[in-house]
Amino acid sequence: MNGAVFHFLTTSEEREAYVQAVLRAVKPGGHVIVATFAEDGPEKCSGLPVMRYSADGLHAQFGAPFTLLEQEREEHHTPFGTVQKFIYCLCRKNQN
Repeated sequence: MNGAVFHFLTTSEEREAYVQAVLRAVKPGGHVIVATFAEDGPEKCSGLPVMRYSADGLHAQFGAPFTLLEQEREEHHTPFGTVQKFIYCLCRKNQN
């Protein structure tokens, strides 16, 4: 699943629908990588409001069906000379 859109999901209903799609798409034991803006990342992107997350906060969106295996931060330098801070989370879907 592509996690690069998750930070654009600003309502709980949108996030829940995304998580449900991930639950259906990823088999038990399968992995998902989700990238979003970090807590200290931009508040908007392309003029749109975004959500920002810590690794624990992002993992909490996906909940108990997933185990957080790894996390990594990145400072992405845009072509416009700005820095966007991201958090990446690698999670494994738990066995039933």
